[in-house]
Amino acid sequence: MDLATDDRVRAVVATHGALSAVEHVEEVGSTNDLALRRLRQGAAPGLVVVADRQTAGRGRRGRRWIDHLDGPDGPANLAVTVGLAVTGTRLGRVPLAAGLAVRAAVRRQGVEAVLKWPNDVLVVAAGADPGGEAKLAGILCEHHTVAGRAVVLVGCGVNLDWRGIERDAVSAGWTSLAEQRGGPVDRGQVLADLLDRLAVEVARAVEGSRAHRDAYDAACITLGRDVRVERRGAAAVVGRAVAVDADGRLVVRTAGGDLPVAAGDTVHLRRHEQ
Repeated sequence: MDLATDDRVRAVVATHGALSAVEHVEEVGSTNDLALRRLRQGAAPGLVVVADRQTAGRGRRGRRWIDHLDGPDGPANLAVTVGLAVTGTRLGRVPLAAGLAVRAAVRRQGVEAVLKWPNDVLVVAAGADPGGEAKLAGILCEHHTVAGRAVVLVGCGVNLDWRGIERDAVSAGWTSLAEQRGGPVDRGQVLADLLDRLAVEVARAVEGSRAHRDAYDAACITLGRDVRVERRGAAAVVGRAVAVDADGRLVVRTAGGDLPVAAGDTVHLRRHEQ
């Protein structure tokens, strides 16, 4: 099914001025790369690029993201990138807004989810590690300038249906919507819900909305936890996560005082790891 022609998706795009058009491809190297290429070719900001499979996607800290289990009998995934023209003073909170949007789409499927700073979407699943948290979706935001305008590419990867899929060492801590809800998932509805909330949450985030900050704090299970934040090119930060500041940085209380961290991979520490 071509999601670009799905009536629910089209209705959401028509509702939000921040969204412009949808392009659905079966396979792509990276939805972020394709969206950026289309924008540089003249596509209007708000373009949505959707793919069933990525072969060269990226994760945080420059890591390569591979849909390594995909294939004719592989799991069903949804890769979405929205190229948004953004203004405002709180662009550092856009990744957090994306996490809230994906979480909202997941919850509309009847699956309760939480966020690990900055925007890993998790569910609590027996047997998943660490601490029973299984990853359901990941997000990568990239900032660019296109034709003199600031653009942020909001890339979201959602695991839709991995029922019957054997996990390997890399994917052992992953789960999917179908497994969590105990039945099939409507891809078009997930996309429509995600886009609907993304337009709202990003607008609230860049405006510095108090409602956005409160919603994120309520969803983020990192707050109040002992953590290790691993940073690219810098020493890891270890301490208690006490707040997320106005710019989206995680404030970690260390032995030397409170330290705001702008980017990194967060590990929730258990007692024996502290």
